[in-house]
Amino acid sequence: MVDFITRLLVFAVIHSLLALPNLQRRIGKIFPRAGRFYRLIYNFIALVTFFWAMAAWHLSPVLYIVPGAGSLLFHLMQLVCLVSLVRCAAQTGIGDFLGLRQLRGNPGDRRLVTTGCYNRVRHPLYSLALIFLVLNPVMTLKWLILTMFSTVYFVVGARIEERRLVAEFGDSYRRYQERVPMFLPHRRTPPDAS
Repeated sequence: MVDFITRLLVFAVIHSLLALPNLQRRIGKIFPRAGRFYRLIYNFIALVTFFWAMAAWHLSPVLYIVPGAGSLLFHLMQLVCLVSLVRCAAQTGIGDFLGLRQLRGNPGDRRLVTTGCYNRVRHPLYSLALIFLVLNPVMTLKWLILTMFSTVYFVVGARIEERRLVAEFGDSYRRYQERVPMFLPHRRTPPDAS
């Protein structure tokens, strides 16, 4: 268990450090032509370190198993989460997210997306990923630790990301923050007609 948690922490530190804009700029100054590969390399390193973390602790105790048709229902809901994740990522640009658009040398202008998935919550990718994790029909201690770790990591990451978005989009993002919840959608009340 300690090995798994240590690997998750290594993944989180590497992933977080490589996401820092200052580090990205420094690397861009050292390797001016490598900037267009940065996001692709960043994603590759994230995948490698995540799978390295997940390769630890094979014999984690099972906490519960959702039996029979319930298991199929959980898997179906996980599939809905995955499809929704792709839809939400497509709104902001899957090519940008993967680093393919930058690879072609066309970074494009960043725009604030507040429609579709982003009209319900400000961080739908994090919300859907957490729902996916919670809906695992075979809950091991390893998976529970991953879920709790991801929850903390996403909350901290979202707060850091929001500071960057406020700096980038200013009052537009502040108004968006006031109107749309961070992770959990809420029932909207219609504006007062009076």
